Amino acid sequence: MKNFRKLLTTLMLSMLFVLGSASAVFAMTINQTSQTTNSVTIGIDYGTDKVVTQTLHLLMRNENYQYVDAVAPVALPVGTTSYTFNNLMPGTKYEAKMEYTWRGYSKSYTSNRSQYVVTLPGKVTGVNQVKWWYYIHKVDFGWNPQSACQFEWVAYQGKKQVAQGNAVTSNSGSFGTKNNKLYTVKVRSYLTLNGQTYYGDWSDPAYLFTQPMILDRKGVSIDGSGKLHVKWEKIDGVDGYEIYVSTKKDSGYKKVGKASKKKNSATIKKFKKKKFAKKKTYYVYVAAKKKANGKKYTSGVNYTIEYKKGSIRTLYFK
Repeated sequence: MKNFRKLLTTLMLSMLFVLGSASAVFAMTINQTSQTTNSVTIGIDYGTDKVVTQTLHLLMRNENYQYVDAVAPVALPVGTTSYTFNNLMPGTKYEAKMEYTWRGYSKSYTSNRSQYVVTLPGKVTGVNQVKWWYYIHKVDFGWNPQSACQFEWVAYQGKKQVAQGNAVTSNSGSFGTKNNKLYTVKVRSYLTLNGQTYYGDWSDPAYLFTQPMILDRKGVSIDGSGKLHVKWEKIDGVDGYEIYVSTKKDSGYKKVGKASKKKNSATIKKFKKKKFAKKKTYYVYVAAKKKANGKKYTSGVNYTIEYKKGSIRTLYFK
């Protein structure tokens, strides 16, 4: 019985030593102490650790969802209690990771501590039209992500608000539309940190509008003199139109003409320095354009018209 008690006491003392060593391993803590839109300050508390060396990393996810160094790792002098990472991206989630060695009872050990940190939201950029769905009357749009944030957006037709979104977790949105109308949309990011909500500035307004629909029956024709005639539906609010032609559906398109916002037709005399031939096959589409805030917005290209020996049909791109 005495031997059993002695063995039990020895085991308990061993466990206490191991637990005490484990608590020492995890004594260091790091945390986010302040932040701006492009910086994060990391605070370091050594606790009872006897640190010998330390290297601070700032990691972020890449396109394959793997964490990689966002900036070069920093070897910090022992005793440093804070460090600020600068030139970061706004509204972005990072992982701060401290790798360090510490001296224990009989030898040195290697440990690490990690903490997620974020920068404050910034002005949303890259708002653009992704696709306009002509027949279901809907438009998809997107913007550059800020990984730590949620988003809200507002859409207008003229000065009238027609749609909005809030608590959006992806960098995309959509709303119902009327074809041949021009809309504007703006987006801003926000996040809640330590009970306080921070907002970025609203993005510059982006302009959304459909690709002009070429008229079904007589939208594309070639006359006896070898000229190509194109007619389309007008879109309110755009600055003008551009006409493109190719002899292949998926490639080789050349801009062959343009028209002002007041017009909905154009006559093209030649393609690659040659007149158009009624018996040949051509592919034609019209794109609308709008210039604002020093940027050119276009309707994009969702479909083309196939002209084949006097007959036309609509073909859609994938």
